[in-house]
Amino acid sequence: MANQKKDAETKGTILKIDLEQPDFKGQLSAFVFDSTGNLLEQAPVKAGKVTLSSSLQALSRNRIFIAPVSDKDPDVHRPTLKSMTRLGAYSPVLRKGDSLIETIRIPDIVIVKWLLCSCWVRGRVIKTDSAHPVCGARVHICEVDKLWRWIFELPELEVFRLRDELIKVIEIPELRRPPRPEPDPSPIDLIGPMSTSMNIAALGPQPEPPDKQALDYALPSLPMEIKTKLMSSSSRVIRDVLVANLELIRPYLCLWPYWWTYRCDEIAVVETDGLGRFETVIKYLCNGDKPDLYFWVEYKIASIFETVYHPPIPCYTYWDYKCGTEVTLEISDQRVPSCDDEPDLVGCKVQIISIGRKVSMSEIHGNGSTVANEGLTTNGEPFGGKIEPRVWFSRTTLHSKGVRYYRWSYRRLTEGDGTPLTTAGPWIPMTRTVVRHYAKITGSDITHVPYILGPQPVGTESNLFEIKPADVPTGGLEWTVMDEREDLASAHFETAKLGTGADTCAQAFDGAGKYELKLELFKDGTGDLVDWDAAGINIDLEMTDIAAPFGTSTVTTDPAPDYNRIKNAALHTVAFRMILRVDNNCCQATIDPLSGVGLTATPCGFYEITPTASVTLGFTAGHPNDFATFSFSVKQGVTTNVYLASASGRVGASPIPTNDTPTPSHSYTLTGSGQYSESFAATELLDTCTRAAFSEALHVWTMAQDGYGRIWSLDRFNHAGFALTPP
Repeated sequence: MANQKKDAETKGTILKIDLEQPDFKGQLSAFVFDSTGNLLEQAPVKAGKVTLSSSLQALSRNRIFIAPVSDKDPDVHRPTLKSMTRLGAYSPVLRKGDSLIETIRIPDIVIVKWLLCSCWVRGRVIKTDSAHPVCGARVHICEVDKLWRWIFELPELEVFRLRDELIKVIEIPELRRPPRPEPDPSPIDLIGPMSTSMNIAALGPQPEPPDKQALDYALPSLPMEIKTKLMSSSSRVIRDVLVANLELIRPYLCLWPYWWTYRCDEIAVVETDGLGRFETVIKYLCNGDKPDLYFWVEYKIASIFETVYHPPIPCYTYWDYKCGTEVTLEISDQRVPSCDDEPDLVGCKVQIISIGRKVSMSEIHGNGSTVANEGLTTNGEPFGGKIEPRVWFSRTTLHSKGVRYYRWSYRRLTEGDGTPLTTAGPWIPMTRTVVRHYAKITGSDITHVPYILGPQPVGTESNLFEIKPADVPTGGLEWTVMDEREDLASAHFETAKLGTGADTCAQAFDGAGKYELKLELFKDGTGDLVDWDAAGINIDLEMTDIAAPFGTSTVTTDPAPDYNRIKNAALHTVAFRMILRVDNNCCQATIDPLSGVGLTATPCGFYEITPTASVTLGFTAGHPNDFATFSFSVKQGVTTNVYLASASGRVGASPIPTNDTPTPSHSYTLTGSGQYSESFAATELLDTCTRAAFSEALHVWTMAQDGYGRIWSLDRFNHAGFALTPP
C-alpha cells in the first residue's frame, strides 16, 4: 500500500483534454505553476492528451493551465501567471472530493474566447541627439497590466488616496498640467474611447523635451455626477467610476512616481537591423483587450548587454497598441553608437551637408546676403567652439579616379566687429585628427576601432586627410558611429584657439571675426591639387537646400553657386569655400546697486523710503558685438514676480519694454555700453505691501553656437537683492 502511494507521488501523468467544442483547431499547451507562481513545466496538447512529468498528486497541489499557443510565439517568452490571464487560460480543478480526475473537460464558453489574432509590432531605435539609427540593439517587448485591473487590485486605503490626488489636481487650475507626450511619427489613440462626460487629452508614449512640455490646454472640471460618485465613502463605487473614466488616471501617473506599481510580462525580444528597425508578430485573444505594450532596450557594451533605455512604465506604455504603428525609441546613453550614416554617393559628387547636426548649408547667410549678415546663421547666430563641417563623398568613384584625399583650411577676413582687414590672413590648414570607427571581432568580443583619416603627408603635400574608404579595413565588420562629433566630422575648426589674448575672454575678443574656409581635393600618391572640372574628373559640387537637423527626412541638394567656389585661371573649380562669422566672446552680467530719490541706505541691504520715493534699477547685459540675449527678473519675496520691473530682449537693443504685458508700463534704456536702467515709484514695487524684500536675477545668453547648440560656457549670470521699508 505504501509503495502504491509512493508510485502515485513520483510517476508522471497523462491527462486527457476533452473540448466541448471539438471543432477548435488551435494549438494548446499545458502549464504547471507552483503555489508561489513559479513555472514548473509546460507541455503541448497532442491528439487530445498532454504528458506531464509531475504526478497527479503533485498536480493537485499546484495550478495547471490549458492555454492556446502559436508557433510564432517567440521562444524567449517565459509564461507567467499574468500571461495566463492574457491568454485566457483555463485552470481546472483536479480534485473532486476524495478522488483526482484524469480528464479535463474545457467548457465551450472558454473555447470561444480562444480565437487568436495576429498583431504586427514594429519600430526603430535611434540616438536622441542625432536621430541616427542604432544597430544590433536588443528590444524587449512587454505587455502591461490593464489599468482597470490595477484599479481593482489596489488596497482600499489606496483607492481613497488616488481619488483625493485626482480631485486636487483636476479642480485646481494651476495644477492641471500633466505631461502630454505624443507618439512618433503620428498621433495614436492610446487611451481608447472617451466617456461622454469627460474630454481629457490622450497620453502617449513619446515625451517631448522639457522645453516643449509647456501645455496650452486646461483639463475640464469634473461633472457633478462624477464628482458626487468620487466623494462616496464606498471604495467599490470609487473603483467603478474610475474604471468608467480611465482617461482620468493615465495622464497623471507620470506625475506621481509613488503610484508606479505597474508590472509587465515580456512577450518578445527582437534585435534591430542595419537601419535600426525591429519587428515581430505577437498573438492576442481576438475577443479580449488589445495589447498594452511597453519597450525597453539593451545594448552590448564591453561584451555585456546593458540596459540603455528603460523609461517609467506608466508614461511610456502604448495603451491599446494600434497594430502596425511604428514605435520610435530614443537612446540618450552616450556609450551606444549609431549605425554608419555616411553614404557612398552615386555618381561623382561632393556634397557639403552641414555644420554639426543643426545647421545645414541652406541656413548660413552667404550668396546674396548683406555684409552684416554674411557668415551668420539665418537666425542671426555666429559660430564658436569646435566647428565640424560634414561632407559626403562619392567615395568609390573618387577613389577610382585617383582622388583620395582632402584638406580644410581657413583664413581671417575681418576684425572682430566685422571691419574688413586690409589684407586677408594667410591660409592655415586644420590639423586636428579625424577618425572613423569600425566594428571588429576581438576574441569573443566586438570592439570599435578608430581608423585615422589624417592628417598625413602625401607626395609634396602635408596635412591631408583620406576620404573614408567604402570598405572597412581587413577583419572589420562594418563602419559604426561611436561619437557623431568624431565619426561624422570631416574636420575640426577649433575656433576657441584663435586669438592671442591673456585670458579666455581676451583671446576670444582677439580671434573674433569673419573667416573663409576652403575644401580642396588631392590625388593619391602625388598629392597634386585636383581640378574638379578637368577631363576625366568632372566632380559635381552640391550643397544642402533643406533645414537641419535632418532626422528621417530625405536630404536634398542643389549645385553650389559661384559664391561657394574657388576657381583657377581656366575658371575651373578647385575648391569649395564658405564664410563663417566666428565669435567666442564672453557675455557680461552685472547688477548695479540701488539708487533713486527718497532712499536712505541702511546696513544689511535695507533701504528706508519716503512716501514719494523713487527707485532706479540698473544692470549691464553686455557682449562686445551684441550677439547675446538677456533676461532681468525681479521678485518680491520668494515667488511673487514683479513683472513691471522685469524685462528681456536682445543685448544692445533699446528701449526694452518691461514684462507687464499686454501694455508695458516701463522700459529699460541704454545709458552706456550694455548698461540699462529704469526708475520706478517705490509704491509700484511694494504693491500692497508696506515693506518687502526683493531679489534681482540677470541672465545673459550668448547666441554663438557650434552646430549642436549654444555655447553655454560663454553665458553669464548675476544676482542681487534689496529690501524697502518705511523709516
